[in-house]
Amino acid sequence: MDNRSAALTDVEVDVGALLSALIRKLPYLFVFVTIVAIVTYLVLGHIAPVYKSTATVLIQTGESDLTRTADSGVGQANSVLDQQAIASQVQLIRSRDLADKVSQKLDLASRAEFNPALAKPSDFDTFLKRFGIVRRPSSGPLDEEVVQTYYDKLWVYPVGQSRVIGIDFSSVDPKLAAAVANAVAEGYIAMLREAKRNTNSEAADFLSSQIDDLRGKVVAAEAKVEDFRAKNDLFTTGGGQSPTTLPEQQLADLNTQLANVRTQRVDAEAKAAQIRAALAAGTAASLPDVLNSPLIQQLVQQQVTLKSQIAQLSATLLPQHPRMRELNAQVADLDRQIGAEAGKIVSSLEAEAKLAAVREEEISRNLDQLKAAAARANDAGVQLRALEREAAAERDLLDSYLRRYREALAREQTDYLPADARIISRAAASIEPDFPRKASMTAAAAIVAFILAVGFVLMRELASGRPMRRIPFAGPLPMVPGAMPVDGHLRWADDHSVRRIMPSEPTLAPALIDRVEESLAAISSEIAGAGAKRILATLAEGSDESGRPLAAVALARSLARTDARVVVVDFHGDDADARSMGEGGDLPGFAELFDGEASFAQVIFRDRGSRVHFIPRGRRPLKADLIDRDRLETILSALTLTYDYVVLDARDDMIALLAPGCSAAVVVSEFAAADPRTKSAFERVKAVSDAAIQLLMVDAARGGEDESGAALTRASEQGPAGEAA
Repeated sequence: MDNRSAALTDVEVDVGALLSALIRKLPYLFVFVTIVAIVTYLVLGHIAPVYKSTATVLIQTGESDLTRTADSGVGQANSVLDQQAIASQVQLIRSRDLADKVSQKLDLASRAEFNPALAKPSDFDTFLKRFGIVRRPSSGPLDEEVVQTYYDKLWVYPVGQSRVIGIDFSSVDPKLAAAVANAVAEGYIAMLREAKRNTNSEAADFLSSQIDDLRGKVVAAEAKVEDFRAKNDLFTTGGGQSPTTLPEQQLADLNTQLANVRTQRVDAEAKAAQIRAALAAGTAASLPDVLNSPLIQQLVQQQVTLKSQIAQLSATLLPQHPRMRELNAQVADLDRQIGAEAGKIVSSLEAEAKLAAVREEEISRNLDQLKAAAARANDAGVQLRALEREAAAERDLLDSYLRRYREALAREQTDYLPADARIISRAAASIEPDFPRKASMTAAAAIVAFILAVGFVLMRELASGRPMRRIPFAGPLPMVPGAMPVDGHLRWADDHSVRRIMPSEPTLAPALIDRVEESLAAISSEIAGAGAKRILATLAEGSDESGRPLAAVALARSLARTDARVVVVDFHGDDADARSMGEGGDLPGFAELFDGEASFAQVIFRDRGSRVHFIPRGRRPLKADLIDRDRLETILSALTLTYDYVVLDARDDMIALLAPGCSAAVVVSEFAAADPRTKSAFERVKAVSDAAIQLLMVDAARGGEDESGAALTRASEQGPAGEAA
């Protein structure tokens, strides 16, 4: 094999040739589609039409507001609204019992549609018999055959999210389809009524047996309550909502008597003390309790009369006059009598206070005894209330069962059993057949036939290879010399702000030898296996910068062959990468993007020989000491998130900025692996990064202008420890 291979080629489909072939076949396609449409229409014409009728049933509570019980209406309404209940009703309509009833009611077994023995052989059956292919008759009983055919033609479904159930039935006889749909709906309503009748009868029997048992329990519970009350003297007095027991009533009465006696004693003691104090002061006659005595009232009246006489005689007689002395002596005697009577009143009050004190002590003793008895009665009352609660519970359950039993008997006797569903739309005989629909089915068959025919024609053309053509594309590692595009023309970007040079047929460097392809494929495989996203490509010291091998471009193209998204960022100042990829020089690039004068869309270009994207250096030089590391990392991180691989084609002075963020590096050298210049390139990368380094060796021998390619080999080690083959 020659060391200098020809330009690589690829194969693409000529769409114009495919369309031309399709246009040439259009008359045949139309004929084929027409034949298919005619045959389909004729076949559909020999099929017996099938008609479908629909009846709808609404699931709702059948009870009236006048007959619904207070404790059953809400629960029934909620159960009807449950979607699972609607699905259960659908299965009930499809039940075998209902199918048998409808079949017997309409005598479906006597119809040829449901009984194959009565059906006449069709043309299709005759055709099968002519070729010895006969359908096997059903070996099951007739009823099973009828029911199976019934289920094949019946479709029961809930209508949306509503409580409506649709019942569809198909038949060759439109009247029979409507009759069966209505019979299914009516039979379903009758089944609901019968189920409710059976439920009521079973409930009445159950309640009757439970009522007899509960009556005995209620009698026993109430007898136990009365017996316990009699044994513990827990008889109640009074009526109303809060009756009291005898100990409680006696305790209340004694408390009232004790309060009254204490009041009387305190009142008597207070009055006695008041009269005694008035006697000491000589004013006892002015007290109300003293004046209330009739004797004292007479004495006071006599004293007033004597004092009136003394006042009259004092005008004519002296105090020492016998008459005056006699009257004064009578007044003094009346005072002694009033004091003596007041003393008697005091004595009577004190005696009354002592009597009240004695009664108070007696009542207190009785009260203490009654409190002990009341405490014992309260303990017994707790047990009594427990017994009363049990009796009340049994009595309430008995009353509830009696009420429900009477309701069940009333419904059974009056035969009022409303179903929880009603027919809202009865089925009617259909005019138009549901199957087959000749127009729509014929049109669908014609469209499908046309699509299949077009696909067949296209696949046949592709298989013949006539619409396929070969296109050349450039080799993977061009060199700077001879990479200038020719016959270029200008095209403006979408925003009309950036000029792009688009060559019509770019002239690139000759292709590399096969060993280059093998080396680049192996390097690409290791980079992909290591999961590297950002790759640094740099030259060893002493390499010819003016005629440098474009290793970054070749590596990017090799990575792109794995269907990866790759971008090359050129940091050299010779525009060699852009020229070799078909865009020429003087393009906006990384410098304008870094300064914010251009966007990513304005500086990213497409390689004419592959699917690789690239970013030129730009119109201004990039100086490493003036580049902001944070902004540089931001731009490169954005590219890393967008592309699978970012290849950085860097100069020596840019290694310190770019290498720390790279996870792989490729050193391109024209010297041996052990050469100090190659080792120096390795050391420069290792000093600032932990990236895995690959060595790509370039054959420096060039034989002329046409021999601008370079022979590359790859060292298997991660450093310049060995010599590449």
